Amino acid sequence: MSAKSPEPFEPHLASLAPKLAISLSEEDREKLALFLAELFSWNDSTNLFGRLSQEDLARHALESTLGASLFEPGERILDIGSGGGFPGIPLAVAGLEVILLEPRERRAAFLRHVLRRIPGLKASVLVDRVEKLSATRFTAASIRAVGGLGALIGKGDFLETHGKLVIWTADPEKNAGELARAFDLERELPIPRTVRRKIVVFRKRSTGNIARRSTGNIGAGLG
Repeated sequence: MSAKSPEPFEPHLASLAPKLAISLSEEDREKLALFLAELFSWNDSTNLFGRLSQEDLARHALESTLGASLFEPGERILDIGSGGGFPGIPLAVAGLEVILLEPRERRAAFLRHVLRRIPGLKASVLVDRVEKLSATRFTAASIRAVGGLGALIGKGDFLETHGKLVIWTADPEKNAGELARAFDLERELPIPRTVRRKIVVFRKRSTGNIARRSTGNIGAGLG
């Protein structure tokens, strides 16, 4: 069976979805399986996910889907550093509007290919870096936790005031510290069948509150 066939992924998705308390329609399962097949096919040339198994990829797709409940219908989501498509593509399969932000052209080409293979998704690809998006405003953003998250996100200029930042992470306390300058931790959603992994919602403070919090931090440091 070709590695590009979606068929090997469907049993993994079907068996794992109930364990993660996800109700997955047959249509959405087929779309996720097709996405994962393309991801698997492109990995040798583009190094999109390393050495994960087909079951691992299915779990990542479903963990991404689990976060769809944390967004509101009509929100315009910026998926930061989409890379291999997690969590952005599964969020789009779930019916959300997603802008897949990816600075590397080869990975952006993969994402565009997936959107051609799965027509009808409310998603598009933007080749850029989040640090350069100060003039753009989104109601929400998604990201898988990475090192140096505070430096990457900064004050969240790409988000509207009170916009949400949703992070797939194993260390929400660390993330809260990194983002304390401009964000408040609002909600945590534990991922079933994992020890530490959570999906965490941070809320951007208003500009005035960001300034006052920054001034307070400076004063505390000088004391």
